[in-house]
Amino acid sequence: MANFTISKDEARIICQWIKELTMPNGYSSNLARCVNIDKVSIQGLKSHDCHVFMETLIPVAFSCLPIHVLNPLIEISHFFKDLCATTLKADSLRKMEENIPIILCKLERIFPPAFFDSMEHLSIHLAYEAWLGGLVQYRWMYPFERFMGQSKRSVKNKARVEGSTCAAFLHRETTYFCSHYFKNFMLLPNNVRNEIQCQTSTCQSTLSMFRQVDRPAGKEFTYWLTDAEFNSAHIHVLINCIEVKVYLEYVLNLNLVSI
Repeated sequence: MANFTISKDEARIICQWIKELTMPNGYSSNLARCVNIDKVSIQGLKSHDCHVFMETLIPVAFSCLPIHVLNPLIEISHFFKDLCATTLKADSLRKMEENIPIILCKLERIFPPAFFDSMEHLSIHLAYEAWLGGLVQYRWMYPFERFMGQSKRSVKNKARVEGSTCAAFLHRETTYFCSHYFKNFMLLPNNVRNEIQCQTSTCQSTLSMFRQVDRPAGKEFTYWLTDAEFNSAHIHVLINCIEVKVYLEYVLNLNLVSI
């Protein structure tokens, strides 16, 4: 068995993990509906779901692989995450452009030649494309795909698809512009999103992280953190607190620790 393959039990654990995974609102679609634990398969992912999986979930999902196989996967995952960041720096783009050929060479030493085609080679040019085109959020196809999906769902007359789409778009735009002439109140037939329903938090914590508005997610249960999980959560809170940012930058400038 090749060193990049996983056993059926490990694949079932990965599927179960994705099945129970909860994402923030609007971050991705419901990945649980794409998982079949009985058949140990993942299918029906949309293009944006594949992007989220490749950018954030690969390092965790395939952590059972050997370290010499996992490291190149983590590197390619971080490459796409840095490339799709909301802020791009010249030094970072230059470093990404230098590192991506090395990452692909590492992958070529692991996976068979049939795995590689023009799409894998295309990664070499993405950093240079970001140099020329700017942030990827203004150039990728996901907003257009959402608009096309909305237009297709608005078709009511199958015999006149184009006219039905244009009429639905005209009604939608007319309703939007007319709403500016009314007072600020909402009359929605369906339940609004969770972040709209949340009320202002009454927590009196001195740290901004613990003053966030939250909501219950799923059934209540009790879970005790291990020492490693507690330390990871503690470090996460310290790194992401605005109040600690000044002290964190001071320590990093001293080159005593690295993150």
